[in-house]
This record gives sequence, C-alpha cells and structure tokens, in this order.
Amino acid sequence: MFENPDITGFVIGVLFGASLLVGGLADPDKIIGTLRLKDFHAMRTIAVFVLVGMLGTWILQLTGHAHLSIKPATMVTVSIGGALLGIGFGMTGYCPGTGLVCAAAGRLDALITVIGMFAGALVYILIYPSVVQPLEKIANYGKATLPELTKTSAAVWVLPIVVVGTIVLLLTARKKS
Repeated sequence: MFENPDITGFVIGVLFGASLLVGGLADPDKIIGTLRLKDFHAMRTIAVFVLVGMLGTWILQLTGHAHLSIKPATMVTVSIGGALLGIGFGMTGYCPGTGLVCAAAGRLDALITVIGMFAGALVYILIYPSVVQPLEKIANYGKATLPELTKTSAAVWVLPIVVVGTIVLLLTARKKS
C-alpha cells in the first residue's frame, strides 16, 4: 500500500473523511454554530487535528520520514483565498473536506456546495495568469517558515504551541455531569 501513493492517498482520505463524520464535523449546523461562536465542538476538534498534525509532522521530519515542500508565502492571494473560503464556509456550513464527505453521504446541499467549489476552482484556473500571478508578486515572502524567519529551531515553535494548545483544550473541556 505505501509503495503506491494513489492508494495511500485514497486510504488516508477515507480515514480523514470517516474521522470528520465520527468527530461530528460533517454537521453544517455545528460549523455554523462555531462561526457564530455558540458551539465550540468543531473548533476544538479542528484544534486537536492541528496539534496532532503539527507534532506528528515535526517528529516525522526529525526522524527523516517527512520531507516538507514549502509553498511560497504570498500574503495577498492567500488572504483573498482565505476570505473567499470563509464566505463560502459561512454561507453553506461546509469546508471542502466536510462538503465532500457529506456529498458522498448523499446530502444534496453538500453536493451543490461541491459543485460550487469546482466552479470556483475553474474560475481560479481561468483568471490565474492575468489576475492571480500579478497579485502573487505583492507581499511575497518566498518559501519561508517561521523558524527560518526567526532564526530558531522548529522546536521553539512546535512545542509551546502544542503544550499551550493542549492546556487550553483541557481547561475548556466540558465537564460531564
């Protein structure tokens, strides 16, 4: 399985999709509740994913099992893309991952959202040469990481973020009554 990246990617994608369903992130009402700052279940679950992913990637990199492909930090285009993603997220209750999971589970609203995502991707492809490429030149910091920019080790970033994040998650956990 690990020798074929297509099969490995498919298996990891299925596991990720299943974890979204099991974690309750495939419910658009939970996502909208998070965006309205009324239901923090999704935010806490995503924080766990990020903290585990950050720590795991760092450990894999230390042991030589991960080789990162850093993308350029193009702040203007990333900000515009993030804003568009956030608008779509707030309008539908789906991010790309949860949209695909719910569309695969048969939700019509999710299928419409996924079609919208593909339409947006097509528009991006069409405007890339004339609109996106010029914008990528503004506030482009190149393939930089925070440890490189601050001239510190990755441990200086990873360990405090994981420790503080874990403490915040533990302190904000709902007490079972």
